[in-house]
Amino acid sequence: MYNEYIITRYRRFQKKRTGQVGADLKQSVAILDFGTSKITVLIGSRGINNTISLDGIGMCNYDGYADGDFVAPERVAAAVEQAVNAAESSAQLKVNKLFIGVPADFSICRVNDVNMSLGKKRRVLDSDIDTLFEQGNIYADNANYSVINIQPIYYTLDDELKLIDPVGLTSVRLGGSLSYILARNDFISLVDAAVKNYGIPETEYLSAPLAEELFLFDSHKRDNTVMFADVGALSTVLAIGRGDAICRQYYFAWGGNRITKALSEYLEIPWIVAEELKHNVILSLNPHYEEKREDNRDDDVDNDVPILRTQYIISVNKDNYEFDVDEVNNIVIGEIELFISLVERALKACDYYYPEFAPLYITGGGLAMRGAVQALSTRLRRDVCEIKPRLPLFDNPKLSSALGVMDMVLNCEADFVGFFGKIRRWLSKLRSTAGKE
Repeated sequence: MYNEYIITRYRRFQKKRTGQVGADLKQSVAILDFGTSKITVLIGSRGINNTISLDGIGMCNYDGYADGDFVAPERVAAAVEQAVNAAESSAQLKVNKLFIGVPADFSICRVNDVNMSLGKKRRVLDSDIDTLFEQGNIYADNANYSVINIQPIYYTLDDELKLIDPVGLTSVRLGGSLSYILARNDFISLVDAAVKNYGIPETEYLSAPLAEELFLFDSHKRDNTVMFADVGALSTVLAIGRGDAICRQYYFAWGGNRITKALSEYLEIPWIVAEELKHNVILSLNPHYEEKREDNRDDDVDNDVPILRTQYIISVNKDNYEFDVDEVNNIVIGEIELFISLVERALKACDYYYPEFAPLYITGGGLAMRGAVQALSTRLRRDVCEIKPRLPLFDNPKLSSALGVMDMVLNCEADFVGFFGKIRRWLSKLRSTAGKE
């Protein structure tokens, strides 16, 4: 089904750059990413070979969000200010514009199939793409949401073949399956107030899951559909993407803190001890079988001689703790089973076609424990893989969303005079028109 794509030589959203194209690519930008337990602000620019060069990083723990709402909205402004201030101090510059990633919890995705006549057989122009996007946008008058991203899943012409880029091809008709990401206006209002109160006059919003998809997956994988879950501390976003767009996104209130809470309650230990224990869990460890010694460096001892491990031994604040491997792993697996049931429920409810063989990619820090991927794969009966940023020094899955937002903004800024710029100006025009009304 998916081999009917025609991959053209020019992709609008994934141009190759060397980082030496011009001075514009060295212009620093600032982004803000809302994690479920931490706010991250990055200041950076496009580096050599299309890498990201970070000049400043600011982070601040906060109460987070779950079930589509901030846990403590009255404290968001202070956390935003602290994170921005830390990034500015790190980069030694003042931020005048902030690009803000909108989490799936505060946004919705809608896909529209749009068709229009070109009047006669002629070449498709960039302006035709703009018109197609306008015709598909039925959300301009929505009082609760604002359009922040429009992306093509694919385009079609007379022959109905699915195209990545139809510009320059000849047809009498242009169609497309278009993805619209809408952000909640109450989220925008709350964050705008916090940012402008700090003294930053200009903000712009974009979809964090979309940015993450474009950043983590190459065009070949996206053309064949990708499915990924960003697991945070309090909640998870599950997204299905195809082409250059998000097709469906779901969120549910399950995060890594559930594992910490379960360990703390069942084992009757303090939260800090449970958190340290969670990071030492090895789900593939079976105490009924012997484990090979890996840390023995004594030349007189055969490193292939197996040893028996039945206890997790950790140290917190100079206090030592021992826990039974069987008991701990069963507690963790119990929570992961709940996570799996939520994923299965979302996929069962999904009305957008995705291939049965599509693997599930896991990112974020909520399931960052050894053996978790294998446990998920076994129970979901699907290939499950971890995915993380492919950047030296920043290859941490916890940074997938923030770096994705940064990458998208840098591409967007470099393309401002092109397609991205047209869409951004058009969206800005829509917002200003709605404001006047």
